[in-house]
Amino acid sequence: MKRNNLTTAILAGITGVAGIASVSNAVNLNSDGTGQVLIYPYYTVNNGLNTLISVVNTTDRSKAVKVRFLEGKNSRECLDFNVYLSAYDVWTAGLVAATATSLFSPGFEGQDTTKIITNDNSCTDPANISGFEFLPFALDATVGLNLSRCTEGHFEMIDMGDITDQDTIDGIDHTDTGTPTDCSVVVSNFVGAGEIWNDPANITGIDASSGGLFGSASVIDVAGGVDVAYNADALEGFTTANLLTDPGNLKPGLSDGTVITSDIFNGNSVVTDTWLVSSVQAVSAVYMHDSIFGEYVLSDSIGANTEWVVTFPTKNFYVDPARQIADLSVGPDFNPVAVPPFTEVISVNGACEVYNFEYYDREEQIPDPRLIGRPPSPRPPTVQGDDAVFCWETNVVEFEDQERTSGASVILGSSSTTHFITQSVAQQTATTTTPAVDAAYFDTGWVAIHFTQSTVATDNVSGNIYTGLPVTGFAIQRYTNTNLDGGVLANYAGIFKHRYSRSITTGP
Repeated sequence: MKRNNLTTAILAGITGVAGIASVSNAVNLNSDGTGQVLIYPYYTVNNGLNTLISVVNTTDRSKAVKVRFLEGKNSRECLDFNVYLSAYDVWTAGLVAATATSLFSPGFEGQDTTKIITNDNSCTDPANISGFEFLPFALDATVGLNLSRCTEGHFEMIDMGDITDQDTIDGIDHTDTGTPTDCSVVVSNFVGAGEIWNDPANITGIDASSGGLFGSASVIDVAGGVDVAYNADALEGFTTANLLTDPGNLKPGLSDGTVITSDIFNGNSVVTDTWLVSSVQAVSAVYMHDSIFGEYVLSDSIGANTEWVVTFPTKNFYVDPARQIADLSVGPDFNPVAVPPFTEVISVNGACEVYNFEYYDREEQIPDPRLIGRPPSPRPPTVQGDDAVFCWETNVVEFEDQERTSGASVILGSSSTTHFITQSVAQQTATTTTPAVDAAYFDTGWVAIHFTQSTVATDNVSGNIYTGLPVTGFAIQRYTNTNLDGGVLANYAGIFKHRYSRSITTGP
């Protein structure tokens, strides 16, 4: 392991990304918010919600960007396509609920799905992407062939490279009217389906990505008049080569970077590790956390609710036998064993990962000892005992101050929901000597979620072990104030990024 003093790292990288870009050529999460890869932890069209998305090119270079939407159960692709951004360009779109039609999903007609709409002028391939429905063709039967899986999940945008072909640059550049000169050039410059830009044997017309993308997403409740927004995670150091593919290609993904080294701020030092199996391990490393921290608010008087989005953006590469990376710890015949740090392969009930939790009210109080360790619900039938589990790629935790243990979540309408009951005092039955006591709940407080899973020493050159899971997400809080007649006076909502801790054990 290579550790650098934090002050040295900042001084060395004062012109780099988050103080570490110049330390080494390595994957890192850029705290300044721009990068080669953008990961958006959540989208939804459930519960009457829409999701608006944007990506911005801050550079003077034209770019080819892969846009990919991944459903929430097992991160299978629901829709992907290419967007071509000219210098300083912005592309925006919206996601809305739709009913599948035979035009896009023959055999799945009538199922709930998502549709993308946009009036943005930036070039895309396929052209006229507005109105496209999310598709079922990459879904796996293990979890269930139902398009409703595509109504929530997360998405990513990958800068495949800086375009240097002048005809293409001129074609996608916006004129004085705000429209590109000729979007057909992004199609004509492909040799054919599955091929690479121009000559696949001698890639020309595009250089490696210079980064500089940032993005955001908004979850909008039109009926309630509420809009909450978050910034996409930005990864730098993902690739040193161009990754351009045609729009019919599922690559590049998070396992297709050319860099196998990660840089991480860990306390007052920078940890650099070189990974031995796949470049996706470097991406996972920058997301590895052993704990998540955050607050919750529940109150009937102000209509307050809180939900957490907990997304594992690389989980599919560790738990899906059809897409797993190799596992050096168990040899070549690893299927169907999950790859560490994950512990269970995908099944009809998900790939469930155990976590521990603790919660407090705002005055340092903890629950009745008889309630400590009581797991959130519902639990899959395969989970035994009192284990609390996250079973999907994108999960929603709904905090409750009542016994509601099933159903979609109140705010996001998520079907991948865990109901976390913030009970503080157990209900007691009256006896001849003891009066009855109703169950009590903490309406406000904070929660810590802990992971004990870990990588293995053979994963990286230094033999370092990372405890935790690669995770991202946020908390969403919503309030509804009503007048005495029951009419809505105002709705409020906010999004708060999770806080984390890390645990890295130095190898021999």
